[in-house]
Amino acid sequence: MLHLYMGFEVITNPSFAAKTGFTQSQFKKLDDLYCRAASAKILTYRTVECDFDEGVASYTYYKAQNESPYLQFVLRKVGPKDMMYEVFKQGEGRIAKSGIFDKAYLTVREKIEELFKNA
Repeated sequence: MLHLYMGFEVITNPSFAAKTGFTQSQFKKLDDLYCRAASAKILTYRTVECDFDEGVASYTYYKAQNESPYLQFVLRKVGPKDMMYEVFKQGEGRIAKSGIFDKAYLTVREKIEELFKNA
């Protein structure tokens, strides 16, 4: 009787794991904030812009399409493997800057949650 055993080995590629940039899950987190606020009619417009040559992307939230941006989340490539995340708020300028997405994201989430409290 012949028994065949197939093994499964996970091969990790450090250069792939170290890849940085604007991931789909990060975009979904930012977009989820907008969708929740839009359904409550707190925010009514958003833009997403990418400049691949400059290595900059932005996700901008608006209270109304014809108004200045309320919040802007900017992703900027600052090295071959490094990103900088910045948050700008209308009337205040830059309110957060971090090399870690989640730290900047928390600032955006807090500001949008304040809109819900004030609505």
